[in-house]
Amino acid sequence: MSNRDEFPEDTKRKVALRANHQCSFHGCPQPTSGPSDESPEAVNMIGKAAHIHAAAPGPGARRYLASMSREERTHINNAIWLCATHADLIDRDEVTYTADMLRAMKSDHEAKCAERQRNALSTGEAVPDLVAIGPNIVFIGEFLGVEAEVWSFHLRNFVDGDVHTLIALAERYERTKAIERYVLVNELGDGRRLRDKPSITRETTGGYMVRCPVFPSADRIRASDLPKSWALSGSDDLVVQGGNWAITSGLEALPQQMKTCLSHQRGESPFHQDFGTRFAEYYNLLVGSPWFARYLKLEVIRQAAIPYTDLTNDQQHTPLRCVKRVYGVEVLASTPTNNWLPIRVDLDVNGVGRWRNNLSVYIPSEPIIAITL
Repeated sequence: MSNRDEFPEDTKRKVALRANHQCSFHGCPQPTSGPSDESPEAVNMIGKAAHIHAAAPGPGARRYLASMSREERTHINNAIWLCATHADLIDRDEVTYTADMLRAMKSDHEAKCAERQRNALSTGEAVPDLVAIGPNIVFIGEFLGVEAEVWSFHLRNFVDGDVHTLIALAERYERTKAIERYVLVNELGDGRRLRDKPSITRETTGGYMVRCPVFPSADRIRASDLPKSWALSGSDDLVVQGGNWAITSGLEALPQQMKTCLSHQRGESPFHQDFGTRFAEYYNLLVGSPWFARYLKLEVIRQAAIPYTDLTNDQQHTPLRCVKRVYGVEVLASTPTNNWLPIRVDLDVNGVGRWRNNLSVYIPSEPIIAITL
């Protein structure tokens, strides 16, 4: 058994995403992934998540730091995305390529990726965005259109999962939980439940075509019809009025309902293990990256567009109830304050129209332990 502290696959995907699938070495123009001609599902990958501090001691172990824990060696902070040539180069010369130099190189490359993205958005240039199919597949792509209740996409790069993961989803589609059958599209600010298994084909011009049969849009209630709930103060304490617990509902309850829903982490509910967001998971992997807000937007779309069955009353509805479209999600601080992370949401709310609001979402310090009954 190897004694190397290797990166988890999820960490490898995230460090590649933060580098925009390009080598982080100064001046290297090398893209690190693309389609292969060997088969319709083959991918030509020449990039790797290289260790800044070596994964294990021994001959050839560059910049190995004995004081690091296994968790620190396998954390994304110890990874830099490089093409195969430059990954080999830094592992042959630790005198030139010190840990501080590599961290600066990584930071500089990610900052340039963020700047290119911001410039493209400010000039209206089309920017490929994230598309999710179920909880385990995310890719960078463009929405191509709708025909006969089928959404079509051009797939550029996988972020989570790969072609084989998508094929596996199609093969086990009938055994997949209903709540995991969905497609989310950042470009549209919307999502749909899958009506049938997705398909993928190789395009002659390169890349892949993904087709997703979908159901019509889920029903939403008007914001004025939001049900009654206990009113909470700014510090999330119950509000007392006239000696009784205060109640809020309708449009007045909208900000509180948004904050409460988006702060609930997946796995917290004993009644529905799949209810809640993955905000904490994405914060731990992507904070500081230009992709962090885009992942959060995927999650807000899922809460807005994909229904779940509330087992306490056997009713089905979307978690956000009245949100029809998600225009944007902006992260307003680099770190949470007392576990609360400020964000700005830009939404289309049924019965209200365009609704922009600042709110804070809860990011737990420790991993969520699922509660079962």
